[in-house]
Amino acid sequence: MPVYNSKLDCPVVIPYYGGKYELSRKLVPMLPPHVRYFEPFFGGGSMFFRKSLASWNVLNDIDNDLINLYISIAEEYDKFIEYVSWLPRSRELHELYKKEFKKRPPYKIPDYKKAAHYFYIIRNSFNNVPLGTFSKDTYWGTSIIDELRLSKNKLNRATIENLDFVKLVERYSPIREKDLFYFDPPYVVAEKKKYYRNNFNYEKHNQLANVCNIINDEGGKFLISYDDKPEIRELYKDFYLSTVDTKYMGANSEHRGKVKSELVITNYKIKVQEELFS
Repeated sequence: MPVYNSKLDCPVVIPYYGGKYELSRKLVPMLPPHVRYFEPFFGGGSMFFRKSLASWNVLNDIDNDLINLYISIAEEYDKFIEYVSWLPRSRELHELYKKEFKKRPPYKIPDYKKAAHYFYIIRNSFNNVPLGTFSKDTYWGTSIIDELRLSKNKLNRATIENLDFVKLVERYSPIREKDLFYFDPPYVVAEKKKYYRNNFNYEKHNQLANVCNIINDEGGKFLISYDDKPEIRELYKDFYLSTVDTKYMGANSEHRGKVKSELVITNYKIKVQEELFS
């Protein structure tokens, strides 16, 4: 029987490539108490879907197709479910929808049909990579759709934004003492590989470091999960740096399943650090 990786304790909408589904089991206990919770690089949202809801939750991603999917599930759930339920598994349909999204015509959010097509592409692509090649081995069935109700219940308790991460922080300034930001930025190598649809170059990595300095100066807290690179360690040398092992689940099949070291950066001391890293 096919296994879908969205479980009751972490009802993700999509098993997002490069996501933190397994790593979130270790990262969630590292989070300090907070009132407002922010995810500027939401992606697959494993941290949000696994953790307890905060009083105020702000989810953001610059990818408007991804945000349209989440808003459509939250606000147009019945229409989305009814439409997607009738889509058969088809290589031809997969290719047709991919051509639509590669053109990237503007549309008004929410658009539940566009969201259904995007969901369909991801769930039927090799390794669930957006706009990836059709996979004959992925599972497409009613259990996937049934679990979306759990996702909707959590999304209904969040504010969903579609902004650049710098603009997001500016919009919610001044930062408050009980604010917590979880950053899951594209890896440093991502600009050389087409894992992400929006470019994230070294200038963006530097901008993120500046944003974290602002959050720290204004009394907020942050946790970043990053690829463990010397240039990243240098950017955050004044903060707490730790590593945690996780299995690689990205798009490169040669490395999938191998244990890699993830860099964890915080501006607070992790209380469960000894227990998690022993």
